[in-house]
Amino acid sequence: MERVSVEVWHQILLKVMETNDWPIFTTSCTPYTVLGFTYLHNWLERDGGPYLDYLAQRRRLRLVCRAWNEFVLFTSHRWLLLGDYSPMYNLDPTTIRAKGGVGPIEILSTEIRSKEFVTPVLSWASHILKRPASQSPLRCYILHLSTHTPVYNLVNLLVGRTTTQDPECTNTNTTLRLLSISTSSNNSISFSQISRTFTGLRSLFLSGFTAVPQQPLTLAHLEVLYVEIVWEKWEDLQRSFETWHTPALRHVRLSSSSTQLRDLIDHFLGRYAHQIESLVLFCYYSLLLDLPPGFWAQFTALRLLGLSDRTLKNKEWSGWSVVPPPTHPCRYLLCHFVCPVESELDWLAERVVNDIRARWTWDDGVKLVVGHVYANQFYVVKNIRGDPSIANMERNIGVLPEL
Repeated sequence: MERVSVEVWHQILLKVMETNDWPIFTTSCTPYTVLGFTYLHNWLERDGGPYLDYLAQRRRLRLVCRAWNEFVLFTSHRWLLLGDYSPMYNLDPTTIRAKGGVGPIEILSTEIRSKEFVTPVLSWASHILKRPASQSPLRCYILHLSTHTPVYNLVNLLVGRTTTQDPECTNTNTTLRLLSISTSSNNSISFSQISRTFTGLRSLFLSGFTAVPQQPLTLAHLEVLYVEIVWEKWEDLQRSFETWHTPALRHVRLSSSSTQLRDLIDHFLGRYAHQIESLVLFCYYSLLLDLPPGFWAQFTALRLLGLSDRTLKNKEWSGWSVVPPPTHPCRYLLCHFVCPVESELDWLAERVVNDIRARWTWDDGVKLVVGHVYANQFYVVKNIRGDPSIANMERNIGVLPEL
């Protein structure tokens, strides 16, 4: 081991500092990791567990020797969480740059709870996002805005225009692979600005925003799309979908309180049906989301289909008669349920499985997956026709076994 070069040790340390809890940080999205991807934007709401684990791992590595300590300190901003509650950083971006700025950042998360911190936090994040590609390895940015005061055009605050104070900043970011914007006050979002600025995006998560009618989105490399929107604005978003161009799309999760989700099957989703591998459609208040008769002939690459428990537990659901043929590649039927108390997850999962197994008409090669709609906890049912108890389920953290 003494003969190992410094460069190899650096690569080993960088690998050790990766978090193991979120596959998005270390792998590409597949139908088997899609659950971990689509719940990534909720991790801040769970006390930042993965981030705290990451910091603890770094502290342990610093104790090994002086050389390791110096290397870990040099990469101190590899994964950075900044919020209006954090005492670790001065939120004035000018002050941060005067102190020498921060080192290379790969993962940046910002959480804003108070209106007065919106501008300083987003200005600081904007400085990081607009770094030249040669100086910025940033590949993942998560914005969680929980203030109840609407902010006009969040993306404009993030990208804006090049200023004289930042002559090296540009309006295009080619390194970012994942962008997640989650708000609670129906903030407006410019799809066209996202297209122009983040040209290399592979994953896009948008939640709780106001849609602008007929606003195009063009992302040539986008593979993962997560959209959650309030029902009042769904018609505006649906008109925007008609102008979107995402030729590499493979994984989709759409949530709304409207039954108009089904209209997208024949329009926006229909354009990419032959290549979509994971599709989750969640209607909050509608009991049924029927599948058209030609659904499985249209979605020939689909390996995972997700719906709410209110749909799957209903004996009138069309999916119990419109089943995938034995030769179809579909391997998972995902059932989402809403549980108010986390301690009741096991009990509710058993109950959901028991309700569904009585109506199960799908081929035995398709596995049932049940899980909480807002938590990264899922159970794979080993034998849907057997014992419905929790002992017959395999618990996982959002990564499904490849069948």
